[in-house]
Amino acid sequence: MRGFSRLPFIVLNTMLAKLTAMKAKITYLSLCCLLLTSCQEAQDVHMVNNIQQTPIAQVGTQTIYKEDVDAELRDLPSHLQYLSQNKRARQKILNTLIRRSVLSQQAFALGLDQDTLVHRRINRSRDSIMIEALRDWELSQITTPNDKDIQTYYKLHISDFTIPEQIHARHILVRQKSEALAILKQLKQHKDDFASLAAQYSIDDSNKSRGGDLNWFPHGIMVADFEKVAFALKNIGDISKPVKTQYGWHIIELLGKRPAYKQTLEEAQDEILQILRQQALDSWMNDLVKDSQINIINNDDLEPTLQLPINQP
Repeated sequence: MRGFSRLPFIVLNTMLAKLTAMKAKITYLSLCCLLLTSCQEAQDVHMVNNIQQTPIAQVGTQTIYKEDVDAELRDLPSHLQYLSQNKRARQKILNTLIRRSVLSQQAFALGLDQDTLVHRRINRSRDSIMIEALRDWELSQITTPNDKDIQTYYKLHISDFTIPEQIHARHILVRQKSEALAILKQLKQHKDDFASLAAQYSIDDSNKSRGGDLNWFPHGIMVADFEKVAFALKNIGDISKPVKTQYGWHIIELLGKRPAYKQTLEEAQDEILQILRQQALDSWMNDLVKDSQINIINNDDLEPTLQLPINQP
């Protein structure tokens, strides 16, 4: 987290806001690029697995099943899972699956899957799906770590389960010291006006609509001059004198304090369980690669032949 310590408040909070918005806007089609091949094979998969499926649409040579809609819904983030019971949402997913199937079948009909670059991308997508399936399969085979294993890990990594001191603060950011002093004078007369004054005067657009609320943060997140003053505030409701940083002048109010806290073994148990299972999985995969027959034919062929951006297929 210390890598963010020099970022401006505006940038930090904007990044967080955008990440939240991105989650909310995740499409229903989290595997769209993968289905260039799987769409064509979906019917066979249903037959091979011998699982009872409920057909709900026929698109050319492909059948779309109710379970396909359910699968898309399961890929939604947790805060959107309620949509699984929403008929309009389910209809929208079905419409999108139909559209995707039509376009995919047309691409295959045109032979676009035979294009070298497209074929390579299909193979990469297929490999990603199969690796994920392999990981899920191996995780189901891994023996659940026992209490002794969990206790041992906890003792050896106790520092990993210490939650650092945090404070909850809000601020008003202005360009000039004179502005900050004028606002501070108003706050001394009407302390409860902090949020409205932040909304009116603060130039930090990422949080002014929330009254300047910066939420909880530990040491190392904010710039040093701001952090020093913010953590020095003693009592809830204390307001700082104007603080200068490279972004302007800040007035800070302390809204809450949380001392450093060490999780108990019971509190950390679920997290440790996942860590140990992941370690077992990583070890198994590393052994699998190590024991495989791999032959590097010619390292010289790794020399670039085209000046392409690294993200080009």
